[in-house]
Amino acid sequence: MRQPILFYVLWLCAIVFVPAQEPLESHETHILKISKTLLAGEGLDFKQQKEADRSVYQKKIYDGSSLALDIVAIGTGITNTFENFPMEEFIFWKNGKAIVTPESETPFEVHSGDYFIQAKGFKGTWHFVNNGGLHLELALIAKNRDRLPKKSPITKAMVINRDLISGVQDFTNDEMMVYSGAELQVKLIRSTQKIISGSSQDALMHVLQGVVTFTDDHNDEKQVFYPGDFFVLPEGFKGSWNSDSLQDLRMFEVLRMPDPQ
Repeated sequence: MRQPILFYVLWLCAIVFVPAQEPLESHETHILKISKTLLAGEGLDFKQQKEADRSVYQKKIYDGSSLALDIVAIGTGITNTFENFPMEEFIFWKNGKAIVTPESETPFEVHSGDYFIQAKGFKGTWHFVNNGGLHLELALIAKNRDRLPKKSPITKAMVINRDLISGVQDFTNDEMMVYSGAELQVKLIRSTQKIISGSSQDALMHVLQGVVTFTDDHNDEKQVFYPGDFFVLPEGFKGSWNSDSLQDLRMFEVLRMPDPQ
């Protein structure tokens, strides 16, 4: 039986120095914008695998108190089999295609540009289709998972609705819960203004549409983010965001699930 390679990859620490970006430590509270260099898959660290047909490269971007974020590149043309996937992952598919076959269910495909959630407890296979290059993904997992439920209410791997991502599916509230599992939750944000008095946990943000300016109360620094930008809003951040762009603001926000009360 093949071992779940992503499980091991996500917990390996990268040792290559990448001048464009160093991992943000958990005690720092400034916003971390993920560099285009890393998102392009440059400067990753090669990880030798037991199987000769597996080429794996990885770089840890963020290691916070509640979330860990990695860039992972994997050789295509291989198949991974999972008996009981031990965590939840939020994955932005940067390059390549995979055929996902859940146990006793219909296979489906994941393509570049998709937002994919690998549910805790998933059983089935992933086949990375050979496209002459490397599969590339931005992968997020929750930390301190021992305090979270052992079972997920959702065990199906899923691709987030593309109409929702494209803005075709309307919603009128400032935010919409897109996914709520055992370890991660994904929200779609439309609020054009927000004051953050002190974020209680880390959040991965991705701008889908519009332009948004974040202001850090600590030093009045302003950072402007555009469609396609990924950034981490760390635990403890104090400040605000504002958007007055022509296009309505839409952002994804991915958070660790709160501890049970």
